[in-house]
Amino acid sequence: MKNIKIYKLLPYLVAGSLTLSGCGSEPSCGITNNSHVHLYTKEINDDITISKYKDSEQPVDFNNFHWNEEYIEINKIDEEFYRELSNNGLFNGIDNFDYLYYEMSNNEDYLEYNYTYTTTETYYTYDDKGNPIPHTKTVEHDDGWTKNKMHSDKTGKVRLCHYMYYSYRLIYKDGRVTVTRCPYEDDIRQHLKDYPYVSLDNSTIEKKTYKFMKYQLLSLDVEDFYEETGHPDLDNTTPNLNNTKSR
Repeated sequence: MKNIKIYKLLPYLVAGSLTLSGCGSEPSCGITNNSHVHLYTKEINDDITISKYKDSEQPVDFNNFHWNEEYIEINKIDEEFYRELSNNGLFNGIDNFDYLYYEMSNNEDYLEYNYTYTTTETYYTYDDKGNPIPHTKTVEHDDGWTKNKMHSDKTGKVRLCHYMYYSYRLIYKDGRVTVTRCPYEDDIRQHLKDYPYVSLDNSTIEKKTYKFMKYQLLSLDVEDFYEETGHPDLDNTTPNLNNTKSR
């Protein structure tokens, strides 16, 4: 059986082989004698800036990251890894944990209520004696889900929309680099050390449906389902998950 190597050097490459250089003010540094990747940054708000390294000289990439003159030198194998990171829009989550914390703290679970209604119209036909015969026909039917608990046509079904998180790792096998995703977790830190790469959107919404009496829906809230779900440990602002709040 061939060994599978999980590439873990890359997240710490900056600390081990950082080579800063003034490439000039133009987004084309002119370096031709060695392979390198440039620092790209994206400002999320006044407090959070995401940084990543990318093999590119474009002033702005497709995710609106901006080119910087700083760069690190890399070898040929590294080129493959950075190419996969770029192709999948990934960057180092541990180095940018303030963004991940911002993402988790702004994602709030919510409830959706099932509704259905049918609008009918009455029309008449007449028998041989001219007597009217009433008929009804459906002119409109709609059903779906809404966040509005005051909707008048609720069925009693409610579903909890619960945020869960995931990240990625790179695996080197048979000379190729592949990207794999971790299972969904309530806190992204539960796999972040083994799956250290993230994207601009690292969440999915898990939906679970329940049935209640209609009169119970008005008093129902997300907190009523807390015992069934886990949640990010927002008291901890570090990349290290000390108190796992998982289901």
